[in-house]
Amino acid sequence: MELVNQLLVRGERTAIRRFTRADVDEWVSWPRHSDPLFQDYNSPHLKPRDRDLWYAERAARPDHAMYAIQDADGHLIGRLFLRHIDSVLKSAVLGVDLRSDRLDQGLGTDALRAFNGYFFDDLQQDTLKLDVAAYNDRARRVYEKLGWVRVGEHWNTYPSIFMPGVFEDPAMEPLRPYFREGPGSISVLHYDMDLTQQRWREVNGR
Repeated sequence: MELVNQLLVRGERTAIRRFTRADVDEWVSWPRHSDPLFQDYNSPHLKPRDRDLWYAERAARPDHAMYAIQDADGHLIGRLFLRHIDSVLKSAVLGVDLRSDRLDQGLGTDALRAFNGYFFDDLQQDTLKLDVAAYNDRARRVYEKLGWVRVGEHWNTYPSIFMPGVFEDPAMEPLRPYFREGPGSISVLHYDMDLTQQRWREVNGR
């Protein structure tokens, strides 16, 4: 559990702080996502030495920042990370994941709302970008609720092992327009979304 004075910003039910090396140990022990469409959100299997290297490599990147989401009891329930931080354009690309057993509780929405305030008010940045898998309606609705606007789309390619059954399971048929099958790979449609400081202030009445 982190000390209160290490928190960067509080939401109503969550708080944001810097992601530490100790958090890596907790993150890799999170329960796995059972849904095959969310296998890519599972942490890699890392030995202690590999965890040191994983953390050190990312902590050293000048265009990368990692944050932890904790609940009211101080438990690590999610991660936020910024990539492609651009000090000239005052922009960054956001990534976020939550423990599989803490989804659908409003905690991600609360954490993102708090983090957006930190990003635009405290860090004085202009644009927070992200991309979301087109099939992930739950995440897309959260982003839209918080002010993100769709600005484009692209395809990401993954090994087929990450999403088995997409083209065989009848239950997956409604989602198949979001996928392309290649030799040993699957490409997934993603929506590009932007949240500008001006848009964020409009949504939040600032």
